[in-house]
Amino acid sequence: MKIIKNTSLYDTKKLKGLFCHVHSQLAKYEGRLPHWKSLKIQVMDKVQGRHASGCAYVGKVYGEGADMFLSLNKETSLERIAQIFGHELMHSYGYKHHQFRKYPLEPHHIDEIKRKFDKKDFLSLKAFHVPKKVISYKQKCKDLMKEFDWLTIQRHPREEFREIEVNDDRDDCLCYEDKNITCTCDRVFDMRMDYRAPDMNWKKAYENAMLLILGEITVEG
Repeated sequence: MKIIKNTSLYDTKKLKGLFCHVHSQLAKYEGRLPHWKSLKIQVMDKVQGRHASGCAYVGKVYGEGADMFLSLNKETSLERIAQIFGHELMHSYGYKHHQFRKYPLEPHHIDEIKRKFDKKDFLSLKAFHVPKKVISYKQKCKDLMKEFDWLTIQRHPREEFREIEVNDDRDDCLCYEDKNITCTCDRVFDMRMDYRAPDMNWKKAYENAMLLILGEITVEG
């Protein structure tokens, strides 16, 4: 028996040990599975909250691809994993549903499994990995606008420009009173949009917005 692919949250070697044990338990009644050495299994992750499941070819292996498929989630109990594998193994022996019990392992088999194996040892490291939440620069720009009501970050309304503008909306320029004053009515940082790298545009817009914000900080001596 070989697990040819495992995308579940369970350790492949631990699963193989459990499957071999279940086979030895059933073999006391059914005999050794004739094609045990060539049996190929694929184990997949099951969406959380849904029941674990499995399927297998009846009475044969085909030589290419998996002969048995198991879907397990993180919450699946060790007993259920063992019973599901035992169920599919009975199909591999050649039995159809009406010819055997849904859960072929006896209570003393399950007790033996619980003494020999520990569920926590079966989960791989990826089962405990918590993916880091990534906040886009576009969302960061929105958060800045909520914090600073004078800040506007938006894409240019004209389709032919498609640039992202960062505007300081505070009206403190006195150019209308004195033409010699450098006009700051439209404090804009902008960047042309590259259609192949939109995230970089929002990143640049965020950086330019921070330049505007940090430019207003004064250090008191």
